[in-house]
Amino acid sequence: MPNRITNEDLDRMLTQYDKACRDMGMIKDGYHVVLSHGSATDGRAFRINLTGDAVPVGDALRPGGQRWDYPNGSGHDYPPTGDDFLGFTKRDAYTTLNQITRTLWSVQAHQNKSN
Repeated sequence: MPNRITNEDLDRMLTQYDKACRDMGMIKDGYHVVLSHGSATDGRAFRINLTGDAVPVGDALRPGGQRWDYPNGSGHDYPPTGDDFLGFTKRDAYTTLNQITRTLWSVQAHQNKSN
């Protein structure tokens, strides 16, 4: 684990979490996981949520231009692994995502052994 956790570190860990969930069939097509950054100073927690993908509608070259539609919704829902709370610091968020991802990988490895 890096000494100092950066936004890039969190993004990489979120990508690994997303891939682990998708590999286990926990995230359907048309959805993705988003990270809401927190601040211990301001009392805001880091959280992950599931939301629908944006789909372009219309033609950017015509009057009115292109707009976005959200056929699966644009609101935030709980992530596929349950609680959305990751902690109040970047290190907390990184550690929590890491632990969840490693658990998913372990479950997946066990399922692959059983088959």
